[in-house]
Amino acid sequence: MSRSFLSQSSLACLLSILAVAGTTGCDGDPSSDDGSSEGGGGNTPDDPPVEPACEAPTSGPTVHDEDVTGHEVWTAAGSPHIIDWTVDVVEGGTLEIEPCAVVQVRKGHGLNVAYPGTPTTGSLIAEGTAKRPIRFEGLDGERWGHIFVHAPGTARLAHVTIDGGGGVDLSGASLIARGDGTFPSKRDLFVDNVTISNSLGAGAVVERLAGFAEGSKELTITGSGSDEHPYPLEVSEHAIGTIPTGKYTGNRVDEILINPLERLQEDATMRKLGVPYRIGDSPVDHFTIGAGDQGETLTTLTIEPGVTVKMHPSTAFKVEHFTGEFPASGALIAVGTEAEPIVFTSSAPTPAPGDWVGLTFGGIVRPETRLEHVRIEYTGADCGCVLLTCSDIDQFEGAVIMSQPPPSAFISNSVIANGSGHGFVLGYDGSNVDFRSNNEFESLAGCPATLPREGACPNPRPSCM
Repeated sequence: MSRSFLSQSSLACLLSILAVAGTTGCDGDPSSDDGSSEGGGGNTPDDPPVEPACEAPTSGPTVHDEDVTGHEVWTAAGSPHIIDWTVDVVEGGTLEIEPCAVVQVRKGHGLNVAYPGTPTTGSLIAEGTAKRPIRFEGLDGERWGHIFVHAPGTARLAHVTIDGGGGVDLSGASLIARGDGTFPSKRDLFVDNVTISNSLGAGAVVERLAGFAEGSKELTITGSGSDEHPYPLEVSEHAIGTIPTGKYTGNRVDEILINPLERLQEDATMRKLGVPYRIGDSPVDHFTIGAGDQGETLTTLTIEPGVTVKMHPSTAFKVEHFTGEFPASGALIAVGTEAEPIVFTSSAPTPAPGDWVGLTFGGIVRPETRLEHVRIEYTGADCGCVLLTCSDIDQFEGAVIMSQPPPSAFISNSVIANGSGHGFVLGYDGSNVDFRSNNEFESLAGCPATLPREGACPNPRPSCM
């Protein structure tokens, strides 16, 4: 069902949006951009055509309160498009929103793609341009719900602003992508020059093995965050490598939250995005690379120079979780530079030694694993581990913990600092590997490195190597 009316508040809001989009020269105004140069030469035949700015709508407002099951187009001319009741794009339907369109959503309502009634299908296509953007906002300035994309539904958003949402989901998010919880992860949400502003909680949430589609870029989230969900972006670990370039500042807490609900089982790169990554929001949110057990496919996490990883107190960063005598199913490549080291630290408001466990390596460390120019600090929380050693120690907490002999000193040119335990815990039966020569140690309560058990232990046992 649709109907048209034009309230004073809707008209004022629409005109304000058009002005922001650079439409002061609309409707034949000679001040509009016609592509001419200061010298008056105008376009040459080989120049691309000049894109017109948005024109004033001619037939809106248009009200929507029914499901989309066919191919429906919301035109710029029919703006503002008012979602008077939550619209679901289902049963193979496609909702196409034209460049320059404005969508206003009534308080408590939103737009769902392939939900409810899952499994179902649906597609949202809202692709504007730099001069002809699309905007979602609350009707009469009120808090609205969200755009929700559930696999196998898809959405393509380009040059879209999503403002003032988050009034429905518990996370307070304005944009949500949810997978179906099965591998391979579903990467059904494409964004290109999308801005999420003034979200009640997190700007966007990507969960249950969902991710951003290949080629996504320039996502901006600002002015968002609540006490419970203060971050611009909350994702599960399988979305790490899909996070677009963009800007994630100006929010309650300018950090990207990683919710580690599954062991990472797909290769990913943790890119430098200008803000830290925070792992977990509870003491049981350990981060694990690798599916575990013998014979599993190798999963590799690569971390770019300049990245900071903040660990929730009491959690561990695990490269494989089993301690068996077989090659690990996870590998970590964290190669920083002297100018841009990679930092593993605590997310506590006031970091202190012993906040989090440290890096733990189960199984035999893979030869692919390499850490250089890395700083690991504030470690030493209870690891719950009892390992083999020839050192005269009574606890095995440390910044780096190994349960099997490594193939080499795979960590170098790095700093271990401010730990309540040891630096390197070589908790295995095998040859000693020298991690001391090529690394630095600052303010550790324990040993720089413990002595592994290699046959009979010295008598008396040394406290440290």
